[in-house]
Amino acid sequence: MSSRLDDLGVSVDLKFDTERIKVLTNKRLNAEPTERQIFMKHKKIKIALIAALITFLGFASAYAGGSIISYFQSNKAVEMTDIEELEKYSEEINMSISQDGYTLTLNNLAIDDNFMHVFYTITSQDGRIWENENLRPFIICRINGYLADNSDTYGYYVDDYTYKRAEKYDISQMNIPDDFTFEMYSAPRYEDLPDFEEGYLYREYLELTEDDKAKLAYLSLETKKSTEANILYEPNQHFKFTDFEGGDAVGEISKVVISPFGSQFIVTDSLGGLGARRVLDMAMQDDNGEFLDILISSLTGAAADENGYFIDILSETVEANTEYQNTIEFIKGNSDMKYFTLIPTKEDHGGNGSITQEIGEYPLTYEINEYGKIIVTGIVITDGEIDVHYYKDGYVRGNPEFVFLDENENEIKLGNMPSEDYRVHYDTNSYTFSYSYFDFDDSGRMPLPSDGSLSRESLEQRLTSLTVIADSDYTLDYDNAVRVELN
Repeated sequence: MSSRLDDLGVSVDLKFDTERIKVLTNKRLNAEPTERQIFMKHKKIKIALIAALITFLGFASAYAGGSIISYFQSNKAVEMTDIEELEKYSEEINMSISQDGYTLTLNNLAIDDNFMHVFYTITSQDGRIWENENLRPFIICRINGYLADNSDTYGYYVDDYTYKRAEKYDISQMNIPDDFTFEMYSAPRYEDLPDFEEGYLYREYLELTEDDKAKLAYLSLETKKSTEANILYEPNQHFKFTDFEGGDAVGEISKVVISPFGSQFIVTDSLGGLGARRVLDMAMQDDNGEFLDILISSLTGAAADENGYFIDILSETVEANTEYQNTIEFIKGNSDMKYFTLIPTKEDHGGNGSITQEIGEYPLTYEINEYGKIIVTGIVITDGEIDVHYYKDGYVRGNPEFVFLDENENEIKLGNMPSEDYRVHYDTNSYTFSYSYFDFDDSGRMPLPSDGSLSRESLEQRLTSLTVIADSDYTLDYDNAVRVELN
C-alpha cells in the first residue's frame, strides 16, 4: 500500500500541499489497524455511563515513534491535533496519586488560548482494570477553579492493567491568564454519589475542601499556557442571518484564535446559537480565495431527538436577554491570513451529490458540485471495519456520507448497529471515515459473525464500489458575503 499513491501520483487540481498529504497518508495507511475497544466499567454502573465510556481507536500519527508524550507511543493512539505541534509545546508532568488499588498519573499538558490537551494513565494494582470495582475513570478538569468541558476523549489499553487516555478541551472562551492553577480529579462512582451534594463537583466555580479531595483521586499544580505561536484577534464583525421566523437577525464574529493546536472563531448571538448554526452552512475563504474547511460543532441551545442526536435549534430553547457564544473550528488556515470571508449558501435543488465509482486505484475524485470535490486517497479493510481516507478540495458542505456496494450494487452492512466515525487529521488537513461492526447484546459487545461474512477477506472480495453522498443542493451567495478583518 505504501507505494500505491506514489506510483499513481495525484492528478487533481489541489490548492494545498499534495506531496505532504500523499506522503503522510501513505504512512497512515501503512499503520497497523487496531480493533476498536471499550473501556469497561463495573457491573453496578448504569447503562448510560457504560455507553459514555466507549472509545473509538484509529491510526497512529507518523510522528508517534519518538514522542515525549507517552500516549502517542502506540499505534492505538488517536490523533487530535497536529502531533508535531503537541510535541513542541507540551509540558511533561508525570504526577501521580494512588488510591483504592489504582494509580492516576498526569503525564502531559499542552495548553494555549484555544485548546487544553490532558494526557493521563490509569494503572490498576488490584486486578485487571475492568475487575477493579474501586477504579473511577471519569476525570474532571478545572482551570483556576473553573470547569473545563466540551472535551473530545480518546483512549486505549496498554495491557490488562494499564489504560492511557487523552482529552482535548475547547477553552477558547475562558480567557485564561498565562499562569494558572490546574486541577484534575476522578468523578465518584455511581454508588458514591450520595457522598456529594447533587451537581456539586460540576459547579461552574468550585474550591474543593481537603475532605472532598481525600474522597477522590485529586491532582493539582501551577502551570502556564503556551503563547509563543498564538495569534489572537477580536474583529467584532457583525453579520446578518435568518431568524426563526425568516426575518433578519444579527450575530457577531467576536474572537479569532489561530494556533498550532487548532484555529477557531467565536460566534456570538442572542438566539440560542442560531447564528453559529447558520455559519456552519457557510463557505469560508481565506484572503487568497482558497476554501477552508469548517468542522462540525455542537452548539449551545441545540435540541436533540429521543436518541440524543442533534436536530436543530428551536426558539423555545432560547432564554430571553441572553448572549450565546459558540466556537467553530476550521482547518487549512495559516498565520499570515489578513482576513477571511464567510459566504452564505442558497438552497438550489438542481444538484446531484450521489456519485458511485469502482474502487481499486486511487485517488478517486468525486466532483460534488461546482465548488468542491471529495478526493478518496485509499480504503483500508480489516475484520469488521472499513476505513475511507479522504480530503476536500474546494468547498463541500458538512461531512459526506459513504455507502459501500457489492458487485450487484447491494449495500454492504456491518451488523445491525454499525459504528460511523469521522476523524480529522490536522497534519494533512484530511479525514478518515470509519465504518465498523459494533453490535451488542445483554452480555456486552458481540463477536464478529462466525460465518466469516465480515472478515477482511470476505469484505475485500465483496466490496467493489464506493458511493459518496454529499450535500450539494446549494449555490454560494457572494452578494451577501461577510469579510472578517484580522488586524
